[in-house]
Amino acid sequence: TINQIALGSAVISWMPPTQNADGSALTDLAGYRIYYGRNRDQLDQAVSIDSPGVTTHVVENLSPSVWYFAMTSLNSRGVESERSGTASKTIG
Repeated sequence: TINQIALGSAVISWMPPTQNADGSALTDLAGYRIYYGRNRDQLDQAVSIDSPGVTTHVVENLSPSVWYFAMTSLNSRGVESERSGTASKTIG
């Protein structure tokens, strides 16, 4: 018989930013990037979300482990914000 590993998912949700790092109004939000991985200090996978109106994303096909997540926002010029704080979820 073949044992199959059950893969899991994590739902990431956020509030869209309204200000730039300098405190000025953010008027050209273009999307987000979610970074994730099994090492808090090396989030080696990423997914881009090219719609500023999206506030939830499901990261799928995660193997049993503790997974860590952080995200950034991007403006229309491709400038990426600092990463958010890191959150974790145990799969499996």
